[in-house]
Amino acid sequence: MFHILCLVVFLIALTSFAQDSANHDMHNSLEKFQIGNVRHALDDVIQLGISHSLLRQSGQWVEITWKGVQDPQDDDYIALYAPANVSIYETSPVKYQWAVKAASHRAHGAGTIRFRLLNLRTDMRIAFIQNGFEFPVVAAWGDVIRVANVNEPLQGHLALTGENSEMLIQWTTKNSSAPEARWGLQSGKYIAKAAASSMTYTKEDLCGAPANAQGWLDPGTLHKALMTDLQAGQRYFYIYGDEAHGFSQEASFQAAPTIGPESHIRFLAIADMGQAEIDGSNEESEMIPALNTTRLMIAEADDKQLLIHNGDISYARGYSSQWDVFFDQVERLVTKMPYMTTIGNHERNWPNSGDRFPAQYDSGGECGVAYERRLQMPRPAEDKPWYSFDFGPIHFLQYSTEHVFAKGSEQHAFMLKDLASVNRTLTPWLVVGGHRPFYIDSTNNLEPDGDQPVARALRDALEDVFYKYQVDMTWHGHHHSYQRTCPVYKERCLPFNADGTAAGPVHLVIGHAGAGLCLNTLPQRPLFWERVELTHGYMRVEANGTDMHCEVVTDVDGSVMDSFTLHKPPGWQPKDAHRFESWEKSVLGMAGMSRRTNNSAQAGLQAMQDAVRENVLGHGWIQRIVHYIRRHRSNMLHHFLSHRHIVRSVGVLY
Repeated sequence: MFHILCLVVFLIALTSFAQDSANHDMHNSLEKFQIGNVRHALDDVIQLGISHSLLRQSGQWVEITWKGVQDPQDDDYIALYAPANVSIYETSPVKYQWAVKAASHRAHGAGTIRFRLLNLRTDMRIAFIQNGFEFPVVAAWGDVIRVANVNEPLQGHLALTGENSEMLIQWTTKNSSAPEARWGLQSGKYIAKAAASSMTYTKEDLCGAPANAQGWLDPGTLHKALMTDLQAGQRYFYIYGDEAHGFSQEASFQAAPTIGPESHIRFLAIADMGQAEIDGSNEESEMIPALNTTRLMIAEADDKQLLIHNGDISYARGYSSQWDVFFDQVERLVTKMPYMTTIGNHERNWPNSGDRFPAQYDSGGECGVAYERRLQMPRPAEDKPWYSFDFGPIHFLQYSTEHVFAKGSEQHAFMLKDLASVNRTLTPWLVVGGHRPFYIDSTNNLEPDGDQPVARALRDALEDVFYKYQVDMTWHGHHHSYQRTCPVYKERCLPFNADGTAAGPVHLVIGHAGAGLCLNTLPQRPLFWERVELTHGYMRVEANGTDMHCEVVTDVDGSVMDSFTLHKPPGWQPKDAHRFESWEKSVLGMAGMSRRTNNSAQAGLQAMQDAVRENVLGHGWIQRIVHYIRRHRSNMLHHFLSHRHIVRSVGVLY
């Protein structure tokens, strides 16, 4: 009876997990649209109308009505195409909503829904489509939606350049010929200006479909202007655009703080956020929580000075319109503070394009081009997305886990040189950021791109380096969860020193900003994990020369789900790089133990913990079995089902 009950519970958990897995694997719901199966079969009875056929500004709401559908079905939907004259056999819609959102559709074949339209720099058109995504049939067209100003300046976002007195502003138009930025110390009074340089990218710059095929939408012209001679910590007001087509609304930012331990800074950090439509379009998107995360960060943006985003930015994955949606979502945040990013697998990876993973298709054919053109970081060259910068009392080193990072590589050499040159008197704190995690609580042990194999490769290449140069923290993402280690080296927790400093780096996974959560955590996690949370949210940080306080916020209600503080005494300087070995020898010597004895003691401790778990399980055992299986079902599948394809289907690919 017990075995039957356990099997039933397991099957229930497996069914639930299959649903989670299906949603998790579909990062971008536009990928469901089967472009090769589209048919054009107009139904003259169906009438499709729109409340406004002129888009006066980006973000305008319109009502779409339809009637005359003779056989209304649950898989009918309203889709938006751009440009208006695009071939439906070559280009997917840029968004959609199910017709059944209108209660009258199933009963009467008629209804009304609302769309929020972005300025995509081209005319657009609404279509009524039947037969779902697998074999879509375009049955009716609405009127063409004209765009009043294709050169409306949009998608503004700030970035640091590595020079403390500068700030870069980037934005998008269709083809503005004289773009510029203007700024000053008072609202409405702009005493300085700078002409912008411009660039774009074409289908030919991209590596494959859908990016250069059904997902293509002309990105317009990408402008950047450099604001210079800024005073540290001073607030500046600015606009961007041009005389002929108009300027943006005014925004303001704080210039970068003085570099040094006397600066007190507040900022935010995330990874793996993505985007979702405010009007509820593209309902199957797994990234709807990104809206709440963004909303909460905007609410506290006025006193924040920086946003770090370590990989998996928009999850466009080859559907260019999703970059427009993303920058519209974050614009009110990243026009207030510099937005510093690292590249992730969903921005870069494509077979034989130069990344570290030659058989991965995660970028949807973008192969880093869209990311690097849209987000100008102070990298040494194109497709070398590693860089560093100082911000107040912190030195940030941002690197790419998607490019070769092994010893002897160009990136590894850059990191060594940078770490060796950090002035810890000026920047006592040292934070390293990348995308794939350095330490990870995950069951994904599949070669070559699984969490654990990549984490081991990262540690083989960089753990000794980070320990030598006394990195304080690493911030990574990729696994959609929040995780925090103790100060750790070689998978072992280290003590805090007599002066209160951590004896090794604390490693964080902050990939919980919006993309679907990863459920495949270990049933018995190693002792170096202090916190693992499967909840969406973000991190806020406050730092000065002696303390770095981190709060991890859940986007459920804005409460703090984890907080910790690292400390350094005034005037702190790095200590002996071999401090771990000397600490281990002294501790083991005092205890009269050899390394082998110490390992045996640790094994005994693990056995004691296992025994405690077994005893605890004896109380309320049915509820605990259910909870255990639901939480750790991916790991159970990994053990019970040996076939590689089955393991890959249970949500370990992100």
